[in-house]
Amino acid sequence: MTSRSGLQVLRWLVLALALIAAAGAAAQEPAPLNLDATQAALNTIDAALKDPNLTDADLQRLRAENDPVGVALQAAIADMTPKLAASAKRLAELTPKSKDAAPATDAATAELESEKAKHDALDARLRAARAMLLQVDDYATRIGAKRRELFARETFARSSSILNPQLWLSVGSDIPADIRVMTALVGGWLASLGGRATALHILGLAGLAVLLALIAVPLRWFAGRFIYRPVDDDHPTRLRRAIAAAWIILVLAVLPLLWLGAFAYALDLFDISEPRIQGVLDAIFDAARLLIVFNALGRAMLAPRDKAWRLVAVSDRSAKLIFRAGMTVAAIWGVERLMEPAADAVASLNIAVAARGLGAALIALVVARLLRRLSTPVPGATASPQVDPWAPARTLGWILAFIVIAATVFGYIAFANFLVNQAIVLTILACGLFLADVVVQDGAETLLHPDAPVGARLVATVGLRRNVLAQTLVVIQGMARVAIFFVAATAVLEPWGVQSQDMLRTLRAAYFGFAVGGVTLSLSSLITAAAVFVVALFITRLIQNWLRSRLLPQTRLDPGVGNSICTIFGYLGALVAVLLAGAQIGLDMQKLALIAGGLSVGIGFGLQTIANNFVSGLILLWERGIRVGDWVVVGAEQGFVRRINARSTEIETFDRATLIVPNSTLVTGVVKNWVLSDRVGRIIITINVAYESDVEAVRDLLIAASKAQDLVLAIPAPTVVFSEFGDWALKFTLVCFVDDIETADRTKSDINFDILRRMREEDIRIPYPQFGQIRPGAK
Repeated sequence: MTSRSGLQVLRWLVLALALIAAAGAAAQEPAPLNLDATQAALNTIDAALKDPNLTDADLQRLRAENDPVGVALQAAIADMTPKLAASAKRLAELTPKSKDAAPATDAATAELESEKAKHDALDARLRAARAMLLQVDDYATRIGAKRRELFARETFARSSSILNPQLWLSVGSDIPADIRVMTALVGGWLASLGGRATALHILGLAGLAVLLALIAVPLRWFAGRFIYRPVDDDHPTRLRRAIAAAWIILVLAVLPLLWLGAFAYALDLFDISEPRIQGVLDAIFDAARLLIVFNALGRAMLAPRDKAWRLVAVSDRSAKLIFRAGMTVAAIWGVERLMEPAADAVASLNIAVAARGLGAALIALVVARLLRRLSTPVPGATASPQVDPWAPARTLGWILAFIVIAATVFGYIAFANFLVNQAIVLTILACGLFLADVVVQDGAETLLHPDAPVGARLVATVGLRRNVLAQTLVVIQGMARVAIFFVAATAVLEPWGVQSQDMLRTLRAAYFGFAVGGVTLSLSSLITAAAVFVVALFITRLIQNWLRSRLLPQTRLDPGVGNSICTIFGYLGALVAVLLAGAQIGLDMQKLALIAGGLSVGIGFGLQTIANNFVSGLILLWERGIRVGDWVVVGAEQGFVRRINARSTEIETFDRATLIVPNSTLVTGVVKNWVLSDRVGRIIITINVAYESDVEAVRDLLIAASKAQDLVLAIPAPTVVFSEFGDWALKFTLVCFVDDIETADRTKSDINFDILRRMREEDIRIPYPQFGQIRPGAK
């Protein structure tokens, strides 16, 4: 990002913050909560909870009345808390510092009394609201406990076993009377229908039925032409398979369900139905709905006739078996559902118990038979893989079937029926959530991946970085998974008396939070603090980039000083960001001082090394004894300083390794800095020549070889030192300088090559070491 674009973003950001602040100031304050009416509503709920004969519907109604009261109280508390804090601060300013001192004027006294009255009223209202909120939480807990108690009492009530002969003898004796009652009921309905329904009603219902049938014909053609997957695509992606499955569910489930809903509404509209047979009609519609849904889900997810478009990884045989078993379960459940209103109409408890127990047992047997056939290998088929992804599902199915059969045998018919109903509901929900998860995950990957068309366009047009877009994609997919998990958990816990309102109440409590020592700890305050911290840190980074790329290069400061300025500014910006974020949760300077005092204790015990390194880093940045880019030697290692962090300094050695050195080591230890004062480097080359050599020629040769290199400085000029008379050779030392010490090694190598070449041309010999011999002329 260039500096101009960075400043433009900064201006837009400041403008956006100003607009948000103006909007917040212009917004009207919420109407104050009527505490008397709220207390009256809570008293009504409390009186209702004392009734021992409450049904589940009554408890849900009380819960629907109690939860909005809690939401209103939480909003009122969140609104009054900052007002009370501001009033307390203003009251402290108006109160005289000395007990004997009085306000200067009558106006000051009146203002003090007014502010005190305002503070006392706010404090009283806030205390009352908090007390009522505790009542709301208590009522919600009591309602949930009563619902779970009622659920357990009804679900685990014991009745007759399906193996009890007395039950079936009673059913056999009740059947003739039940048939007579049902015949009379239907006959009475038909008789009343003839006198109640006019010819216009009959024509209207018939016309609606014909219209719905006519609509079904083109829909069937549309489904056959567009819904089933194209045969020419043998390898569709998972996203395409999921979209095709969703389309099939839309046509084979949603549209027929709408058709049923319209027909049921027409029965009421044309006064065809009546309360005596309404339960039978509802049972018929419920059975039809379940058959429609199972048929749509089976054809969408399993694709029994087209393996390429199958969304679930099962074989053709398994897909057909599962589809048939699902339709059988739906049919059994539908028949059982039809028996219940008949038993209610004739007040026959034996028929109801027998129908529920037999239906649950038959469904459990169908599931057990399906699991047994799925586990039976097909003759001639290849061996299944060692890891079976469906093994947990099969184990759960066997456990469920065993529990249902055992419950019906031991007389817990209601519990067995409850497990079957929940298994059916959760199966439908699991299919829907799995389909939604596939669409969201693969759809987001297809759209927002940096290499996808939409993702590439965002990278090119908006200027998003590839890694930022990839991270955004992962966040979106993760949030979708969390939402799906929340829906699944709510559906699983709902039948056991744990409502979604309980989870939402917990989230609301976390959102509005609680205060500890004047610091508000809540989800909302933490999110706001995090947002302020990120914005402040982002502005700091923008200014740092502007300093590094635009302002500092125009000055005469060396890169090390510029890096120190940018780093110190980053520390200051981070400190300001922390202070601004802390202000959002009520951390003022006094509380920060207390926290700093607590941290000092921790520093004294276990954080003194970290604190020492941090302070040493600040010393390095201030004194600039070691700067970024310097060539330093630390112990046996040497290299270039690449970065000075808060705790340590990164040194890149000559073999491209990174050496992490604590800042305290650089401050208290011995460090050699080759380029602290300047970057001029010295080259020293020592050479031995034979005693018979011309020393003047050797000196001229060495100076000429050094001056031949462009990087060797003319001032100071290269010099040759006649070091000593060795035992077997004459020793000379060449000393020259280069402008940048980083080029010293390469220049020294070039000089060595040139010296060796010139010595061979001048026939100047370099003798081999001869130990034990005395040089010529020595005594």
